[in-house]
Amino acid sequence: MTAARYRDVYIGGPDLVAPVLRGHMPAIEGAPYRISPFFPPCTGDIFAEVVQRIHGGLLTGRQTAAACWCALVCPDEIVALLDDVYGAPQDDPPPLQALRRFVAALPADCTFALVAMAF
Repeated sequence: MTAARYRDVYIGGPDLVAPVLRGHMPAIEGAPYRISPFFPPCTGDIFAEVVQRIHGGLLTGRQTAAACWCALVCPDEIVALLDDVYGAPQDDPPPLQALRRFVAALPADCTFALVAMAF
């Protein structure tokens, strides 16, 4: 029997991972602090989608710890990801509505850490 693994995606502050992702310092163990609601489950796998986009170069990021991948993103990139993975926002369930409201309130001229973490 193997232990269950949990995989979450959230938006974090970029202050600790931005220098790592830009190559100015070595990777740190751990994950950025969470500032957003967790991304809710969807018909696909949001965790795998984020990791795949990082590996494919669609998101600027990398693996920063044993089970943590981070990308530097602006709010427009987060909205595009939400639309790609969850579809149009007209019939969103309440957790996804809350996440979309959170993203809409982010300053457009800032970058944030998009974090995919397994534990």
